[in-house]
Amino acid sequence: MPSDTQLRVSSRRSGGRTKQAGGVVTKCSSRVAKSGSQAHSFYIGDQKFSIFTADELSPVVDGDRVHFGFEVRRLRTGHRSEYNVILQDTLIVEVPAELEAEVAGEVYVLSNPSMQGLLKVGYTTGTALKRASELSGVTGVPTGFKVEWALPVIGDARAVEQRAHAHLVSYKAGKEFFKVSLDDAKAAIVQSFAELYPERAMLMDQAFSRRAEAELSRRADLAQQAERRAREKEEEEARKQFEQSLEGRWRKEGKCRMVIRPFNSEPNRNFPSFWGKLTRVRYDDYLEFKLSPGQEKGEVIWVLAISGRINEKSVWKTESFPTKQDAFDGMARAVKAHGVENHSIAVEVSNAMIETPLPLPQNVYKPGYVLEVSSIDHFVILPVPTPVRRSRFSQQ
Repeated sequence: MPSDTQLRVSSRRSGGRTKQAGGVVTKCSSRVAKSGSQAHSFYIGDQKFSIFTADELSPVVDGDRVHFGFEVRRLRTGHRSEYNVILQDTLIVEVPAELEAEVAGEVYVLSNPSMQGLLKVGYTTGTALKRASELSGVTGVPTGFKVEWALPVIGDARAVEQRAHAHLVSYKAGKEFFKVSLDDAKAAIVQSFAELYPERAMLMDQAFSRRAEAELSRRADLAQQAERRAREKEEEEARKQFEQSLEGRWRKEGKCRMVIRPFNSEPNRNFPSFWGKLTRVRYDDYLEFKLSPGQEKGEVIWVLAISGRINEKSVWKTESFPTKQDAFDGMARAVKAHGVENHSIAVEVSNAMIETPLPLPQNVYKPGYVLEVSSIDHFVILPVPTPVRRSRFSQQ
């Protein structure tokens, strides 16, 4: 049987604006509010309610039967929209979702300011809140009824009510009214349910126990997720700090260059000006062969770039190869095909594609430095990882 604490509905008031609501929860959702707290929302019928807590875990799930007090508040915006805020200490799960469909009615305890010292103990096949509203609309009742407590019943709610009346007969003040404390009225109803339906009372206890176990498991999952996010955040901060350092920028912007064949003489890379052409100035031909690794569809490829000048015409051409050896063979063919005596051959590799780049030489403070090396055979060339872009709406 659910404990008194689980079924208690607070009677707290806030400036006289507190209202009561209850029913079956639908459309549960959670988000982080502007204040930084967790905003858990759900619907009862077509009305939306929100509860703001420091807890990432929603206190309810779809299908729960709940009871709570709430206030109507206004957003601090131009259109002044209203929204319903649940008072945190009033939200009570009366029946877990797995048993909600079996509830046949409620036995309730109502109070009325015009009937001081008296409590009405009754039953309904609907909800206690709806019944209180119906009774409050009866002619001759000066003030409205308030639900002090209600017990959803898996079984015959009328039978539980009548047995509770028998337990409270010494407090009877007329019809369904009793001059009794709320605690004694609640105890009589709980006892009556347990006497009539001991197995179902045990079923309710088991359901709440399973909910508690599921909540503990979910909290453990959330704690692991929070720990993972914190770790990822620390790693991301460390990565950013490293990338902004000289060493980090060298690994991203620096290059290693191996010269296989230098120019016979440094070429004049300009072209004759208009006046130069009139005076028949001619610049010598030259070609520059540069081989670099690139990537395509996540795989390393090798790109041969040929640039220079032949017979007063600019030369620019690129060709891709699947392996380094294929690229060297292609470069040898290109050198032979063009037959330009003054040419250079170099291999240039970005540090970003080297698994373990060489350290930046001492007294060099330019991260885009090109380091001359005698061999690239010991380099492990890898594709540059594609950065993972997460949407702020994606699951964490």
